[in-house]
Amino acid sequence: MVMRRTNTFAVRPLSERDEQLLRELLDASASLWNELNYERRQNFFDSESVWDTADYRKQYVDVLGSATAQQVIRKNKSAWQSFFAARENGEDTAPPGYWGNEDDGRELRTFIRNDQYTLETGERSRVEIPVGQELKDEYGLGYHDRLRLEVAGDPKWNGEQGRLEIQYDETDDTFRAIRL
Repeated sequence: MVMRRTNTFAVRPLSERDEQLLRELLDASASLWNELNYERRQNFFDSESVWDTADYRKQYVDVLGSATAQQVIRKNKSAWQSFFAARENGEDTAPPGYWGNEDDGRELRTFIRNDQYTLETGERSRVEIPVGQELKDEYGLGYHDRLRLEVAGDPKWNGEQGRLEIQYDETDDTFRAIRL
């Protein structure tokens, strides 16, 4: 098994409008995770298959874009597979949890597929990520436009481009990108 190093760096929206767009994108990802996870938890506790769920990708494609919705769903499936594997190994573990809630605040994060973002490093380092058409329309982006974020620091980017996780660190009031 080849161990891939993760690479973490701060990203900054270029305007207050871009920050609001990024927050909405991350919040929609958390909402998707929570809705899917709720259905899977209910099925689990009712002794039904956790894999028979509604098609949440269709519900979120207009906000997140198809590939990003797919990545959040895949990450949730992976969390459930890990839960079942741990149980089979005799570990006492709980089902995957939620990413906060709407009233108290959700954990703002998302996953961007490796072929859906671009990272440019150098004097003006930046990362561009996809956004669903509904958010593009709301924020005045064109059909082919993507959200551009400034990269802080000098990420060491070697090898194959992996999936990108973007999350908001409330303690540091910073958005972080993690290449997985």
